[in-house]
Amino acid sequence: MTSQSQLVRDQHIVPRWHLQRFTDAQGVLWVYKQNLPVKRSRPKGECWERDFYEYAVKGRRTSNRYENWLGRIENDAAPLVERLISREQLGPSDAVVWASYVASLFLRTQKVRDQKSAAMVDETQSPEFIRDLQHEILKDGVLISAGDLRNQVAAFQASIESRSSYYHLAGLENSAAALGEALMKKNWHVLQAPTEKFFVLSDCPVTTVELAPDQQKPGVGFGHALAAIILPLTPQHAFVAAPALAQWKPVVSPRVVDSINQLTVWFAHKRVFAQVTSPEIQSLVNEEINHLVFGQDGFLPSNQNSPCDRHEVQ
Repeated sequence: MTSQSQLVRDQHIVPRWHLQRFTDAQGVLWVYKQNLPVKRSRPKGECWERDFYEYAVKGRRTSNRYENWLGRIENDAAPLVERLISREQLGPSDAVVWASYVASLFLRTQKVRDQKSAAMVDETQSPEFIRDLQHEILKDGVLISAGDLRNQVAAFQASIESRSSYYHLAGLENSAAALGEALMKKNWHVLQAPTEKFFVLSDCPVTTVELAPDQQKPGVGFGHALAAIILPLTPQHAFVAAPALAQWKPVVSPRVVDSINQLTVWFAHKRVFAQVTSPEIQSLVNEEINHLVFGQDGFLPSNQNSPCDRHEVQ
């Protein structure tokens, strides 16, 4: 077992090598936060948290289990970026590696942990939840008062809130495998921005949108038949896994770049990253960062239109 002195404590949520691709020629990463001046930074100082992938249960510790697992995925995926940008078709084993990276990169973020845990708590607070739970228990011949159930549920809520890392990480590997399988069933593309435009990245960098004929909905699940999964790779390139019927031009219009950037900002938790300072991006971050909330209008049916315009997907 790894000794305590060897443990990695400062754990990146978005890998440093991915952030590095969004730096300027001097290695500066420009960080946008809501209603704050754009800040100069470095990839090493962004998207990390102390012991983010660690928890202890009854004296047993994870001891970098998830940090090491995610590190292996990152290291295997990093060399594939240039091959994707060159539009080289990946072999089956490399495709699995890339799908695993995109899936785990979505699941491992602070936003997913915070908002999915909050959604679990919200779900258990409704009167309908207590009533339905009481009815299910009664089917087994046990009658528990609503008051006692509320007390037990309150204790469960406190457990979720105090041990959100456990609930976030316990199913991470299985969830990543399921999302990776969904990605493998889609057609993969790399979109290139026109000369005058650029893609941005965020601290929740993988976004999804349903490419329905009548409207597009952000936050749809990976497995949805019409879901497109998007991950910016560089300021000039973005990876897209989309339904077979969706056709994309290799060099997209400025409008498509703007739409993907808006989706990126909607999904972002607290930070957006770019290789330049831009009043346009700053305004977008001020107005729309974290616009999409998981468990509220993300991964649930929604009537809200996505910024992606279906007429530009061709």
